[in-house]
Amino acid sequence: MALSMPQRFSLCPGTATLAPRLSESPAMTKKDRPTSAKKPRAARPRAQPVNLLRQMGVLRVMLIALTILDMLAAPRPGTAAVYSGWELVTTMILPVLAPILLQVLLLDALMGRVMMGSAKGAERARYRRIMIVNLAFSATLVLWWLPYFLKLFAR
Repeated sequence: MALSMPQRFSLCPGTATLAPRLSESPAMTKKDRPTSAKKPRAARPRAQPVNLLRQMGVLRVMLIALTILDMLAAPRPGTAAVYSGWELVTTMILPVLAPILLQVLLLDALMGRVMMGSAKGAERARYRRIMIVNLAFSATLVLWWLPYFLKLFAR
């Protein structure tokens, strides 16, 4: 019994197929296709910008929140260091944390600039906003802590 379509065999035994070759398969020509009148697309309304916090992501929002907390709990310039109790946090830990947060904010701004180079459209605008927010909080952090560190190093 002869088959009308040639068989194709594979290198693995038992996996031969009876599928027709592409050159022998019946193809639908353009005149055989049903024609339908294309409807003009209605102008879609522009998408509303997504919430800035959602665009920034959870880790960036936590970084900004920690920066704000670090600024609000900062000790006054000239405050004596306390080595025990909860005042240890405000007089010893927060002043050490401020330069670390500054470096992380600047690094995130730099990485946003790097990612902005290969992004297009809305993604590029997102990285631009992230970079601007990081640089704004970096400048605010420096200006907030500057009197404290100037007084500390003047001793």
